Amino acid sequence: MNAWIGTLIALCALALSAATAYVQHRARKRETLGADVTAYFHRTSDFARIKLFDGTVRQAGYHLVIWNHGPAPAERVHLAVADVEGAAVELADCPPDEFPLQRLDKGARYPVPWIPVSDTHRGARRFTVHLRWQDGNGTQERLLPMRRGQTNV
Repeated sequence: MNAWIGTLIALCALALSAATAYVQHRARKRETLGADVTAYFHRTSDFARIKLFDGTVRQAGYHLVIWNHGPAPAERVHLAVADVEGAAVELADCPPDEFPLQRLDKGARYPVPWIPVSDTHRGARRFTVHLRWQDGNGTQERLLPMRRGQTNV
């Protein structure tokens, strides 16, 4: 009888070890297939002169940078920016066909000059950035509260 109990305990331990190894393998695989896309404001040391599509030249003190710091590429990266009330913020140097980005490789950064079209958004500091992308794990989303620092305007 003691031999049967010992065998049963050993089989349970083996099953638990196998299950743990499988879960760890799946977690590592999921990590290697995933992109980690985020966004941040980058303050330019001098105002960047941006020539818009209509030919006018504007100055940008910030860039909204999209950054993939995950181990895998991100595909079909969508960007949407909203103010604190949830209204969409349109950026002057970002035409409607710019997003989705087809691919953002590991470590890649994609700067978008921060030039809001609406005058009501030019002095605002708080925004929400909504990012959506596809990676080896499927569709991912991130909602980021953002705060822009003071400029020399």
